[in-house]
Amino acid sequence: MNDKYDLWDIKDGTVMQEILGPDGELFMDGLKRWDLRLAWSLSIDWFNPHGNKTSGKKKSVGSIAMGLLNLPPSLRYRSENMYLVGAIPGPREPALKEINHFL
Repeated sequence: MNDKYDLWDIKDGTVMQEILGPDGELFMDGLKRWDLRLAWSLSIDWFNPHGNKTSGKKKSVGSIAMGLLNLPPSLRYRSENMYLVGAIPGPREPALKEINHFL
């Protein structure tokens, strides 16, 4: 845990604070360098392209998106700040081994 024991954001965790960059220095060092270092999250989510149907045939389409962790949490997951990496076509969710082909 961090010194505060209050975790409000992923950047509050010790793992994010201790990651080293290619130069051996802290990757997230509070902008004490000339280069821009960005931390991204990758997520995959599934949705029914025909809406939420409780009966009938179920189809799933996947989206692969990235969010910039350097942004404050209030801005991070707004649609204008998300990066859509790709779509995984349906009609069903692929198995775990098949998802790797999309990544």
